[in-house]
Amino acid sequence: MDKPIGRPNLKFLAGYGVGDFGLNIYWNSLSLILVYWYAEVVGVQPYVAGFIYSVGVLWDAVSDPIIAIYAARNRSRHGAYRPFLLYGGLGLSLAFCLLFWCPPFEGPWLVVHLCLVHMLFRGAYTLVAVPYSAMSSRLSFDSRTRTELSAIRMMFAFLGLLVISGGWFPLSRYFGGGNEDSPTGFFLTAIIGSALAMLALTLCFFATNEKIPPGKVTDQNLRSFVTAFKGNSALRVLLVAILLQSAAVVSFNIPLAFFIEANSGSFAAKEVVMTALAVLTLFAVPFWTYISHIIGRKRTWQIGALLAGIFGAWLVLFGPWVIAGIPLQLVLFGVSFSAFSVLLWSFIPDAVEFGQHAYGERAEGAVFGLILFVQKFSGVIMGVSVGLVLTLIGYDSDLDKQPPNIAIHLGYFLAITPAVLLILSSIAIMRLPLDRYIHARIVDELSA
Repeated sequence: MDKPIGRPNLKFLAGYGVGDFGLNIYWNSLSLILVYWYAEVVGVQPYVAGFIYSVGVLWDAVSDPIIAIYAARNRSRHGAYRPFLLYGGLGLSLAFCLLFWCPPFEGPWLVVHLCLVHMLFRGAYTLVAVPYSAMSSRLSFDSRTRTELSAIRMMFAFLGLLVISGGWFPLSRYFGGGNEDSPTGFFLTAIIGSALAMLALTLCFFATNEKIPPGKVTDQNLRSFVTAFKGNSALRVLLVAILLQSAAVVSFNIPLAFFIEANSGSFAAKEVVMTALAVLTLFAVPFWTYISHIIGRKRTWQIGALLAGIFGAWLVLFGPWVIAGIPLQLVLFGVSFSAFSVLLWSFIPDAVEFGQHAYGERAEGAVFGLILFVQKFSGVIMGVSVGLVLTLIGYDSDLDKQPPNIAIHLGYFLAITPAVLLILSSIAIMRLPLDRYIHARIVDELSA
């Protein structure tokens, strides 16, 4: 069994974590910026923007399991997963720049172009992000070390969030000659972001090293998904919890920029509010890591969901409490969100060994493929839902200032939807038949 001696090496932790800095420059640009880009800069209707977003996420969901199986079957001197970080990074960088290029089309041709480019980027992202996530199952086989790997990964991920939330709109204004919604400004900002992300993924490749898994490793195929789903009870519980948790995050991230825009008279600039959210999310990671070591990961998940419910109720009952232009309840949601980010990516690799012990097959590709499929499928549902909500409440991207009722309705959506989904996910996670002690015993038996 791979037990850490003392504290894990900082280079070991940071070498893996820096890769998620790069991936989250891309991911948070999608979550926080893309629908806003479609609606406010390119000029499509909000429900069309939501549709385009969902088409890309649906394609992502379909391609995730295929790439997961393909990557798990890879054999090279660099390991199964590491080569994808290096060789897929350049294509991903170019696709990201194309994503924020405003084409000279109108009407249906514009929508077709935006859908195809979004699908191209999602495919390139999958080719890098899925192997990166699956690689965590081969860096260590100790549950506590995996939690710390997940924590340091999330700290780098939230640094990527900080770069996007604090830097995107100031840079787009700078390159756009003072215009926040300039197509040129968005495109040049995307070029800078893609360069940073490619550098981070390259560093991750050179700083990590995969280990030989315990037990027998067999090649996987599409049938492995059925076997994993039927034979791995821990995986089935995680799929339900992640479906709800991912939907909660998407239901918060996509409408956030629109909510800030609708409250532009009382809120600070988008980058100020988003940066405050990112900072709180980042600094909460060590807290949740410590709490999970003390009371366990499942109880920590419950506490995070309870906090989300409290912040949501506070927002509904009293409206936004604005301090220096920052809506306090919204940025406090980042504290609860960071809990699930840490816990989620420590549970998943443990589920690989749980299934291997249960039915004799180490199905890394199937486990991560199914998890990522469900995660993206929830994004499809919520992407369409948010676009429809924006249209139904009457959000009009052509207006310089939205009517007061728009801000009120968006505030209710942001307060209630994520909190309810997270509370439901906490109910599901308590049925997970896995903790660090059970996992340690499983790995010992597999190693023997």
